Amino acid sequence: MPVDSVKTVLFSDRASGLPGIAAAPRQTLTRLAVLLLAVCCLPATAQAIDVRQAHWGFDGQVVPQRFNMISVLIDNSAANAFEGTLTLRKVAGGKQVDAKIVEPLYLSPYSSRWVQFYPYIKSDQDQWEISWGSKAATSFTLSNVRAGKPAVILLDDPDAIPQSAGAIRRLADNLFPPYVTATDGLAAIILDHVPRWDPARQKSFLEWLKRGGRVYVLQSSEGKFPEFAGELQVLSTAVEKRRVGSGHVYHVERTRRMLDQHFIEDVIGARIDPGRNAASEAGLTDPVRPADPPGAASATLASYGIFNVNWDPEEKLLTDLKKMSLPEHNWLLIHLLAWIYLWLIFPGSLTLGRKHGGDFRVTFGFLLGTVVVFSLAFLFVGRRGYNEATVLNSVAIARQQVPGFFDVTQWSNGFAVEGGDYLFTHAGTGRIYSSCQDQEMVRDEIQNGPEAHFLADLPPYSSWVFSHRGVFELQAIDVEVEDWLTIQDSNPPKVTVRNSAKAAIVHDDRALGKLKLKKGKRFPDEYLELCVLYGRRVYSLNVTADHIELGREVGTLATLIRVADYHEDGSMFNSFKMRSNEIQSRGPPTQTEMFHSEFYPLLARNLDLTDQLEVEQFALASDRARLLIYAPMPPGLHTQEARFTRQNGYVLYIVDVYEPES
Repeated sequence: MPVDSVKTVLFSDRASGLPGIAAAPRQTLTRLAVLLLAVCCLPATAQAIDVRQAHWGFDGQVVPQRFNMISVLIDNSAANAFEGTLTLRKVAGGKQVDAKIVEPLYLSPYSSRWVQFYPYIKSDQDQWEISWGSKAATSFTLSNVRAGKPAVILLDDPDAIPQSAGAIRRLADNLFPPYVTATDGLAAIILDHVPRWDPARQKSFLEWLKRGGRVYVLQSSEGKFPEFAGELQVLSTAVEKRRVGSGHVYHVERTRRMLDQHFIEDVIGARIDPGRNAASEAGLTDPVRPADPPGAASATLASYGIFNVNWDPEEKLLTDLKKMSLPEHNWLLIHLLAWIYLWLIFPGSLTLGRKHGGDFRVTFGFLLGTVVVFSLAFLFVGRRGYNEATVLNSVAIARQQVPGFFDVTQWSNGFAVEGGDYLFTHAGTGRIYSSCQDQEMVRDEIQNGPEAHFLADLPPYSSWVFSHRGVFELQAIDVEVEDWLTIQDSNPPKVTVRNSAKAAIVHDDRALGKLKLKKGKRFPDEYLELCVLYGRRVYSLNVTADHIELGREVGTLATLIRVADYHEDGSMFNSFKMRSNEIQSRGPPTQTEMFHSEFYPLLARNLDLTDQLEVEQFALASDRARLLIYAPMPPGLHTQEARFTRQNGYVLYIVDVYEPES
């Protein structure tokens, strides 16, 4: 373009009515200034989100093979609000494994907020990170988890002036989880004030207490016990010890400044729920039954030829559930097609080529056609499995808190015929999910809270396992104790004095002599197992139209739960297991028989028994018996994913009944 033409365009052409830069420099500068101001006023895309604190569990530790809590303090130091998603990932070798846990977050400018996640922790070798974007600068690597036992913590008012309280671990009131399903890692709470909880946290605390928690109420610095009101009034008691559901409330006449080492050792030493261990109920710091000499339990194990190996009952449950969903392929037809395919490839293609004078077009055409035809045949035959049905198999433990409300832990395996995204959600409250995966990278997503769900990306004709916790409203199990008599009623236990200051009950092998329960209107009509656990003994029950009465003794836990029978490594050392394998099986077990075999692993999981030594040492508290009902799973525990039209499963109902007070 000629220079004159350029000048004409740049400056002005009054005939066209367009003002040029030279003609109106002030107007142009004004417009540029307005444009620049508008750009500056646009919302900034960069948001200065940062992780200020991260707190594992209740006392800085986690309980392996349980859902645990991680509390993260998120800070927004920018002048713009943050609205996005926080993501918790498990990382192995720099890559994500397991499903990611997402939490929606809105944070106003210059503010901070605690956010809580509830991941399932397999071991203290897990690595975790939190991210809020796709860049490296938008992620935070959490400190390594430390494994421990269920926590004993002192509740602190975050707005009060800090006070010394010895070596006891502390937790701020506002970090107590709003879901009782997230309290599996909590054993006992010590408090000296009225926590300022919202209704959700107050409800979670009370459900945890009724499930078997322990609360130690201390005096304030003025020497007075806190005055509780409303639902928390159950913590106010005129006696030193009060039972609330399956839990206990203790009043201790001392302040937090008086928490000496002796008291802390007693409380922390009795971490195990007094509702599930006789030694801790007696006030002993050692949960091992005191009548046993050192090494007695190990000697008992050795006499059975069993090594004290650790085991995870959940691995047994998930493995068996997966076996139930294995496709029922026609293996005879598959093997026949495989041999025909191999023969056609060689020497079939070679023979055909020789017949046509070595024409490579015939040979390679035949090879290509054979591959295509048999690929389609294998695809069709291989997919035809499990009656072409999408099915979900599950087992669960449901512990009745109050009549009609159950604390549920459930394990499931889904088999999908059609691929796609499957949204697993349930009807209960306080739901938290896990994909039960710790090795493979998956594209699944977990969200907790009111919209809790597990979103799984399933390929066609594949299966996937997951577990979840929740509180469900189901048909109540009504029973009433009419008669209770123990063998030891006529023989009181011996008492010895330890350090001339504290008496300890020497363990006797307690046994039931009589138990009669009156059935309510609502009681399961169908079940695979109906028995009762007292101390360390399991008894069968006889059922009539209106009553349930004690039957014969089935055996002790040590004889019924043999860890080596369920542990892959331990089974090779178990002579009983080896001999049983030599017996010819009468055929593959039915699905009902496979579900039936999960009864004792579910019981071991309920009692938190992880090795044979714990099985040998366990004894339920003497003031209660545990009713065990293994019955078909009700529709109230089914997933709401509509594509799973077939759902099978069984539930181990747990109902604690108590000795009538004299």
